[in-house]
Amino acid sequence: MALKNSDLHMQLLTNVAYTSSSLFIPVYAQEMGANDVQIGSIVAAYSLALFLSSYTLGRLSDIYGRKSILVTSLFFASLLAFLQLLARTPELLLIIRFLLGICAGSSTSLIAYAIDLKRDLGNFTSFASLGSAIGQGISGLSLLFFPFGAAGIELLPVFSLSGVLLFVAFILSTLTYYPEHRTISVSFFPRDVFSKGKAAYVSLAMRHLGATAIWALFPVFCYELTPSSLSPGYRLALVSLLYVVNSVVQALTMRFLTSKINAHRLVLLGISLSSLTFLSFTFAYNYLELLITQFLLGVSWAFMYVGGLRYVVEGSAEKGASAGLLSSSMSLSGIFGPILGGSISGFVVLEGFGQRAGFTSVMYFASALSAVAAVIFSSLSGNKADSIP
Repeated sequence: MALKNSDLHMQLLTNVAYTSSSLFIPVYAQEMGANDVQIGSIVAAYSLALFLSSYTLGRLSDIYGRKSILVTSLFFASLLAFLQLLARTPELLLIIRFLLGICAGSSTSLIAYAIDLKRDLGNFTSFASLGSAIGQGISGLSLLFFPFGAAGIELLPVFSLSGVLLFVAFILSTLTYYPEHRTISVSFFPRDVFSKGKAAYVSLAMRHLGATAIWALFPVFCYELTPSSLSPGYRLALVSLLYVVNSVVQALTMRFLTSKINAHRLVLLGISLSSLTFLSFTFAYNYLELLITQFLLGVSWAFMYVGGLRYVVEGSAEKGASAGLLSSSMSLSGIFGPILGGSISGFVVLEGFGQRAGFTSVMYFASALSAVAAVIFSSLSGNKADSIP
């Protein structure tokens, strides 16, 4: 029995699962007593795992087929999602998140599978953002119904649901139809793949370095801007709403606004808008002002990611390797970004400028870096851009 549209279902389920269990990891770690540097390291461990696995699993799916990679990785991901329930120290949480990130790298194999089915990438990736929105909403709602206090208690239902959804995705991966796979030879690091898409690989990695520097501490920043008169659970639920709005805007933008814009323009628009978005965060002094920024954030990410994905896979025979290299290059930024963000913020705070100044210094850094990334993309893709109508 082969299930119809199972690639879309797996895309939705895995993103609900991974997002719901990742959203409040910084707050979860803070409750355990982790400092800014430790929080950054925990977030970075997940990105390190994605860096190692995204390209590797994408490449292996080109060589051995999509099914074996998806089935194996989703099975172990479901087990590791449940194991998050056992994390009671920052060190144990880091290890489990790292192993889960290894499994999450199979998302590039799923993208390659969708390309095999000739899916429109804007439509396909919109299911990822829709899944993120649902996952973020689930995280927020769980905090309204479960007590906040002891580390991990309030996220127990979230981690459990994440494990269940990943197991369902694993079942789907065993039942789905896979087109006949033509084995191809892919070197460990195909220079021609990198050369064709280097403008996107380099510039998106730079933008993502700044972005992940912000995201490591962003939930804490958002929490500080929620009304202090509310209970911690309600305040964290409001934080999750910010992420939901961002993801919904992403999904709508991917679905309706990206298909008629060429890849080059999408990437350039996305990176440039990212620079403005990160700068806009510094002007937010209350929850409503921060909520408004999420609309611009959703559009900028949708343009950049769909454009970047199309830029590297169009005309490439190594679909899995190309998508995997893009994901790995961004994950490489995710390794250093959180540590850099925590270090910048921690240094500013130690100098006596206050916690908000620590947060905004990271945002200024990310905005400037994204502006430079836009210039680099325009420069490296010059010849390719000239050929685009």
